[in-house]
Amino acid sequence: MSTPFRNFCLITILMATFQISTAREYSGDGIEPFFGVSLRVDFVEGKPRAYLSGKFTKRRRPEFQNSFSLSHLIGRRPLQVEFRNPEGKPVGFREIAEGEYLAEGEIRSWSYVMDLSPVSGRKATAHVSWISGEFGLLMMRDLWPRVDKTYDWANLNIKLPEGWSLSADKLPDGSLTPMPGLPAADGWFTGASSESVFVIAKHLRESEVSSSGSSFKLIISGEWNFTDLEASEMVRQISGEYGRVLGRLAFGTVRISLAKFPTPTSHGEWEAETRGNNVTIISSDMPFKTQSLQRLHEPLRHELFHLWIPNGVNLTGNYDWFYEGFALYQSLRLAVGLNRIRFEDFLDTLSRAHTIDSAMSPKISLIQASTNRFGGSTTQVYARGMLVAFLTDLAMLERSKGKQSVEDFLKDIYAKHRKPAAPEDANTVVIEMLKTRANAARIVDKYITGVEKIDWTNELAAAGIEDADAGPLTNLRVKEKPKGSQKAMLDKLGYNNWRKLSDSSK
Repeated sequence: MSTPFRNFCLITILMATFQISTAREYSGDGIEPFFGVSLRVDFVEGKPRAYLSGKFTKRRRPEFQNSFSLSHLIGRRPLQVEFRNPEGKPVGFREIAEGEYLAEGEIRSWSYVMDLSPVSGRKATAHVSWISGEFGLLMMRDLWPRVDKTYDWANLNIKLPEGWSLSADKLPDGSLTPMPGLPAADGWFTGASSESVFVIAKHLRESEVSSSGSSFKLIISGEWNFTDLEASEMVRQISGEYGRVLGRLAFGTVRISLAKFPTPTSHGEWEAETRGNNVTIISSDMPFKTQSLQRLHEPLRHELFHLWIPNGVNLTGNYDWFYEGFALYQSLRLAVGLNRIRFEDFLDTLSRAHTIDSAMSPKISLIQASTNRFGGSTTQVYARGMLVAFLTDLAMLERSKGKQSVEDFLKDIYAKHRKPAAPEDANTVVIEMLKTRANAARIVDKYITGVEKIDWTNELAAAGIEDADAGPLTNLRVKEKPKGSQKAMLDKLGYNNWRKLSDSSK
């Protein structure tokens, strides 16, 4: 996730002729690659460059394409764009809009250069390709052309500067093979999709742990105030807890890349993204080890959840309110359960979410907010989405007398729609299950499809929680003398979890 809602989580070269890949065909999920790509990284006067060339290997229609889109490239423009026809002759073209090209004839092959200097602003660092110092990220989604998702695979040859190494997705047979006729030091071949993320560096450290039926590879760059072993054990613990709650992970291998920001950044900042089976965390460190470990735990809790939902399910559409809001809430719940935060911190996070949501004007439904998440509705998606998850938890706990919670709801969603299940519309599925499975029809009508201000007085009272501030700022606290049923609800939410830690240490 990006971090606009951080507080809620306590939160170079001589030009050379490009070589089109003629390696053995590889297709993801049985899909024929749409093109072959050669990607060469080098430096020009100290600035990182990616030289890309490609050749369409499959026709989408009887004719080749004459349009070409690079409009999705974030914060940068391609240089030295060239197109060639099926006979290998240059094709004239014009740019009809930024990143959109219309050729005078059929396009069979193409080439261009990308500047991989870090884009301005730290928020993009976990989401786009960049190289700085001795570390870099190559994200295929913003390096190669946009094509139909059905054909979103390529044979890819990567060549790096001398002394650099590569950590990348492996083929289904577990191999990452050199290009035929090329020594391993000169290039690698892999089957790649637009979701692929390649980590390159001069010095990479890799470790591997097994959890939830998957292999988690942790790739770390730089020095931190924690050891690689401590980071690996943290991955094992968090993924193990999510596996226990949600079920076996759909991915056989997960890659988690951790690196520092390319420019000086204040303590405690981080940006992260989970793309397919790739988790990328770009962070600054903290002054002391305990703080450093705590900060790492935060993005790991959130991003690892996304391996299950939404990346592990075959649900479609804009339902960010659900997978982001519930990820935030489940991350909080796990933090309490593992004694990473206090129950007071849990309530404080929810309090601030409610304060922000209450002050929003005009209000729009969570469904609408999700379609406009990156157009100004991000905060609502996160804040209100998390509050909905909390209310769902309370509703399920009360109805079942503590026997079922939001964790059971999430487990059902994942079990029924875990890939390779048939695709279904996410909002339809989630809303229907909220109404029938979670006893949450009121929550749906008022706070998901509706735009009403969240009034949770009754729900809080059932859990022995109250708002201690009658003003505009929400301040949740546990009642001084909760009743027996309220104590039971509080215990299920983790109120007394610290006692278990205390007892186990005796």
